[in-house]
Amino acid sequence: MDERKLHEILGQDLEVPDMVNKKLEQTYALVEKKERPARRRGLRPLRTMLIAAAAAALLCGTAAAAYDFYTRQNVAVNEPQTVQGIVGGGQPSWERKEVYNEYGKLQHYWPNRETVAVDPAQAQALLGDYLPESGYQWQIEDYTFTVEGYVLDEHTGTAKFYYTMEHPGGFGEGAVDWEHGWLNNQVYKPSVMFETKSDVDRPWISGRAYVDVERSTQEKVRVVESAASMGGWKAEDGLRVRFIISGDEHEEDGRHYSEDPIVDTYLDLPAVKSLPARIATDAATGRTVELSAIGLKLSCEDMDMVGYVAVDYADGARYVVWDRANNLDNSDHGLGSGDWPDMVMRYVFNRLVDPSQVTAVVVDSQRYEAG
Repeated sequence: MDERKLHEILGQDLEVPDMVNKKLEQTYALVEKKERPARRRGLRPLRTMLIAAAAAALLCGTAAAAYDFYTRQNVAVNEPQTVQGIVGGGQPSWERKEVYNEYGKLQHYWPNRETVAVDPAQAQALLGDYLPESGYQWQIEDYTFTVEGYVLDEHTGTAKFYYTMEHPGGFGEGAVDWEHGWLNNQVYKPSVMFETKSDVDRPWISGRAYVDVERSTQEKVRVVESAASMGGWKAEDGLRVRFIISGDEHEEDGRHYSEDPIVDTYLDLPAVKSLPARIATDAATGRTVELSAIGLKLSCEDMDMVGYVAVDYADGARYVVWDRANNLDNSDHGLGSGDWPDMVMRYVFNRLVDPSQVTAVVVDSQRYEAG
C-alpha cells in the first residue's frame, strides 16, 4: 500500500474521536517540519508514521474498523496438515542441554523433551469441528503472514495457533535454531501476539512458539504457538493479533539501541467454538482438574511445588507432562497464576490427548479420577 492510498483512507468521511484527530495533526506536523521527537532514535517513513497514528484509533472503539489498513484474505489450507501442525506433528524431541555464553552465564536451558507421532484421523476427529472456516492471510511490507488454523479452549484457558511467515531472502543468519525449533528474536524480526476480544483484564493469550521444522524452509517458517491465559475469556468473542516488525538493533558508545518498530498493528481473527473439556476429581480433597485435547488446568497451593503431572489412559499408557526430578518437560507451555494457597497451573500439551480415553490425571501424590 502506498502513501496515496493511505491518504485516501484517512481522508474518508469518518467519525473520528478528537484524540485521534489530535494525534494525526501532531503526526502531520512532524512530517512537515521534519523534526525529530525527543529521545527518538530515528524518524519513521511517512507511511509508517501514518499507520502508527491511525492505529491509535483502535483504542477508540467506534473508529476501529476505519483503520484496518491491511486487508485480510481468506485462503484455502491443507486442513489435515494444519491439524497435525497444531498438535506438534513436526516438532523435534531432544535431550537435556545447557548452553553458556562466553562469560559462563547460562544462556539457554533445554530440558528433556519427548514428542510422539500424530494420528491424522484422530486429530481431525477431535479438532476438525473447532477450526476456523479457512486460513487468513495478510501482506505486510514484504512479509506474508498466514494464520492457517487455531483451536481455543476457554475452559482450561489454553490455545494453539498454527501460522506461516514468509519473507523473500529468509529471516537472517541464525534466526531459527533448527535443532530445537526455536526462533531467535534477536535476529528474527516479526513478532506475533494473540489476544482475546473478551472484556477481561489480561487479554493476552501467549506462550511459546516452536517452528514446525519438518515443513519449514529458510524463507517460509511454519510456527505453532502453544498459549495460555488467566482465563475468563470466551472463544465466541473472537481474537486479534498484534503484529510487529522490529526495527534494527545496533551498538553505539558501548550501549545497545533498538530502532522503532517498522510496523506495529492489530489484525482481526474470527471467532470459533471452544473445545470441550472434561473434569477429573480428587475424592479426598475435592480439588478438580479440567482437561481438553490440548491442555489442562489444575488448582494447587503453590505452583512452584508441583513436581509431577501425568495423564493416564484407559489402555494403561501414561503421558508424563512434567517431571522435575528427571528434567522432563513434555508441555509446550506452562502458566501459573494466583496467590498462595489458591493458585492455578495451566499446561499446554505437546501432543494430542483424547479426553474420552483419559482415566485419571496424576499430580504428585494426588490422583484425580476422570468422571
